[in-house]
Amino acid sequence: MKTKFSGILTLLLAFVVQISFAQEKTISGTVSDEMGLPLPTATVIIKGTTSGVSTDFDGNYTIKAKTGDVLNFSYVGYATVSRTVGTSNTINVSLQPDNALEEVVITALGARQKDELTSAVSNVSAEDLEKIAPSVSIDNMLQGQAAGVQVTAQNGKPGQTAFIRIRGIGSINAGNEPLYIVDGAQMDESFVNGINPSDIENISVLKDAASTSIYGARGGNGVVLVTTKRGKVNKGAQFSLSSRVSSTRKIKDNFEMMDAAQKLQYERELGLGTGAGLANQADYNRLVDRNTDWQDELLKDGFIQSINFSAVGGEEKINYFFSVGNDEDSGIIQDIDAYNRTTARLNVDYQAKDWVKIGTSLGFSSMKTGDPRDRNNAQNPIRAMYDYNPYETKWVVDGDNNLVLDANGNKILNENLLAGYPVTAELTGNTTDRFYTRIFGNGFLDFTLTDKLSFKTQVSGVYERYRRENFLHPGSVLDLIVNSQIPTGSKIENGSFDLTYSWLNKVTYNTDINDIHRLQFNVFSEYVNNDFRSYSATGKGFPLGGPSTLNVAATPDAVGGSRSQYTLFSLAANVDYNYDGRYILNATVRRDGSSRFGENTKYGNFYSGSLAWNVDNEDFFNVDAINTLRLRASAGTSGNDQIGNYSAQTLYGFNAYNGNNALVPAQYGSADLGWEQNFSYGVGVEFGLFENRVRGLVDYYNRTTSDLLLSQRYSYTLGGFSILGNLGEMVNKGLEFELSVDILRDTELKWSVNGNVNLYDNEVTKLVNDEDLFTASNFYTILRVGEEVDSYYITEYAGVNPANGEALYYDTEGNITNNPNGNEKLLSGKSPYAKLDGSFATNLAYKGFDLSANFYFKTGNYIYNLMEQNMLNDGTDINSNQRVEAFNYWTPGTTNSDVLPRPTSASYSPDFDTNTASTRFLQKGDYIRLRSLQLGYNLPSKFTDKLSLDALRVYAAGNNLWTYAPHYKGDPEVGIGSGETQEGSVTPGEFSLYSYPTTRTLSFGIDVKF
Repeated sequence: MKTKFSGILTLLLAFVVQISFAQEKTISGTVSDEMGLPLPTATVIIKGTTSGVSTDFDGNYTIKAKTGDVLNFSYVGYATVSRTVGTSNTINVSLQPDNALEEVVITALGARQKDELTSAVSNVSAEDLEKIAPSVSIDNMLQGQAAGVQVTAQNGKPGQTAFIRIRGIGSINAGNEPLYIVDGAQMDESFVNGINPSDIENISVLKDAASTSIYGARGGNGVVLVTTKRGKVNKGAQFSLSSRVSSTRKIKDNFEMMDAAQKLQYERELGLGTGAGLANQADYNRLVDRNTDWQDELLKDGFIQSINFSAVGGEEKINYFFSVGNDEDSGIIQDIDAYNRTTARLNVDYQAKDWVKIGTSLGFSSMKTGDPRDRNNAQNPIRAMYDYNPYETKWVVDGDNNLVLDANGNKILNENLLAGYPVTAELTGNTTDRFYTRIFGNGFLDFTLTDKLSFKTQVSGVYERYRRENFLHPGSVLDLIVNSQIPTGSKIENGSFDLTYSWLNKVTYNTDINDIHRLQFNVFSEYVNNDFRSYSATGKGFPLGGPSTLNVAATPDAVGGSRSQYTLFSLAANVDYNYDGRYILNATVRRDGSSRFGENTKYGNFYSGSLAWNVDNEDFFNVDAINTLRLRASAGTSGNDQIGNYSAQTLYGFNAYNGNNALVPAQYGSADLGWEQNFSYGVGVEFGLFENRVRGLVDYYNRTTSDLLLSQRYSYTLGGFSILGNLGEMVNKGLEFELSVDILRDTELKWSVNGNVNLYDNEVTKLVNDEDLFTASNFYTILRVGEEVDSYYITEYAGVNPANGEALYYDTEGNITNNPNGNEKLLSGKSPYAKLDGSFATNLAYKGFDLSANFYFKTGNYIYNLMEQNMLNDGTDINSNQRVEAFNYWTPGTTNSDVLPRPTSASYSPDFDTNTASTRFLQKGDYIRLRSLQLGYNLPSKFTDKLSLDALRVYAAGNNLWTYAPHYKGDPEVGIGSGETQEGSVTPGEFSLYSYPTTRTLSFGIDVKF
């Protein structure tokens, strides 16, 4: 009986166990770090499935699983932990820090663990971006965040993009900007400000041939891959709301302009201008009492408000991310509403079948900007605030300095400024607005054909509609000047439609042999097409105070338009081999065909090869202090076709000849015009020490750009035209260093520091007949074999003659002269490009508080300071205000080495040039800047729970709070010297000339998740 009972009991127990293993139950618990602090957004996945959840703000999770299932717990920067589901319904897990170099990096072929990479890739995560004081343009936020990536703001205008240069100067005439890929969609550098930084999940900067050659022609100057946020499987909806308000103000000058008393005194000393002609002390006192601060009169404190809302979530087969945001920035110029941007995004992934996934990424942005004139004349308010005399007034005043009002009781604008034109009239009577509408995104189908073979097809596109409206108001000051005091009014409206789309088809084969040999093959084709159309129309004669649409104009004035197209077709293959996590090899080959090149040279072949050795995975490697040690090497080629769409073709235009219409050559083409090519190689080492408390890397690269696309001018007997050809060569090389240290990480107080340093060197090695070359972007620089790209080519200043105060210069033979005309000299080793730049940052966290600071520095570059040349003009323009240093000019009793030349005066007109372009105004651009400072606080869960919130964070932040520039007088971060002066190609930082100033920003924000 006992035996029979035991048998029945055994069967019953087996049945119960079988039932328990077959039935799902609810497992819950907490995921924490090594200090016991909760880890929000940690991932919990049932091994072997796609079923998973994420932890909430307090590290809690709930998941349905069967007894015997294995749960994998993971979090970025921590080692994955596995737990088997048993009888208990509670599983709590504590994660330990993992090898910090094993972060996930997005590459052209998808996500990779960093220890699987063979190439030089810098990764910037959403968490990294959150530590930076906010900006509306992601390229500006990259400054100092990635080794080998030099970022210079174009200027301080709201919404303005930046110049990004990856590992030096890649080209001279064919563009230096990297390729931007946003969720698979290719876009231009100027489009990046249409991306909301709050939508960004990850930014990867591909820097070497191993990572960029997969993009062939488009990757010659590096690639910036931007990945936006997406939903997560089996994660309930979470909403986020962030709001920020900011105050902006022009960065304070590191020099001082004259006040009214000083300027009048300066004019008296020179015997010129208003100060020299004052009849009595009363008139002098009246002017001194005015003492107008023109920066106060023309500038204002800007106000920024930004609000963003997002929803993210997912079910078993579908996940989504949706966001909408708005940014408004008044700017710092009075009478101009500078910037307004609205963005929206929808990313959806749907697992339609077990074997097919459908997804889309759609983004939208609409921007409006109000622009002041960025040119070197009286219409530019930035020039006006320095030029206008402090004893002049914005509004008409009487002899007692009281305001004069018109018949309606309104103030009257002073039109009798010595500058000859009141800039306030320009800001209110000659208005320019720009409108941008952009749609970008992609749609894809991802087929899983077998467990090893997959196929993906994706269509991506970027569309921009641009419109510019310039309206000269009838009856405005400028309108009356140009129309002989007859109120007329005129309007210019121009714009464009720009569509770029691509179609990608990719086949991927993965195989894994004995968990030791991992092999992946990729074969794909890509088609890219760009269609650009532009228009322009003008009209004259508008009613006073009436509408400004063109159909109101009394006289249609002109109309125009253009169209251009561009096509690229590519075939490529890639193989990636990983042997036991120790040895990794990667090879790529790509063939591109571009419509921009000649019939004989449309196609280019590009390749790369790279390898990595994870030394720390070797059995023989047993060094306790070294946790990570990786060696990398790569070599390969990439191309560049960033030239005009029809540069290889011979074009004709119409002109007059002997009183008749004639067809004349406008451009000579070449059937042999071909690819500008980059060959680069590099080596690198990555390391982690002392349980990866100390992490870093060192990279060396050498990049040769051959077949440079340059213009060669032919004699005037052949028409005097320039023909574009493959006519030059240059070399870039450099070193990159990164270092991160966790000073405190196993305590309640966490403290880390990190930094990077980048050393650059470049040289022109070949030009047309090795002759010096000036390009459209060279104002004060030249290209010469054996020298740096864009070396300065100006007269060398020799100081002041102590005997008579003459300005002295060196001629080309090294002799001193007081007449520098035609004595230009190349200044070896002096160019607008920095020899070294980098950043360092610190991050602290204590309980709910966090503090981050980031400094950026640059050295070795030079800037031609045109603003100083105007502000210390030695009396040549007495009508404009001067800096206080202008008093320090030579006199018989003041002859020290720091004096300025003897100025022009009423009784003295020198026979030497006192204010010519020379090295007197060429200054080092070295500086260090507190780029970003942020203090935040996360409300504890015991409070957020009561408010039914997942998280609440408040923060205060600042941008550009402190700058030290020991040599340069002005703001040392110079990108565009003068936008309208430098129309077309630009050498960033070559000179400064009253562009929109950099601003200091103070912000307060709140982020809520619920």
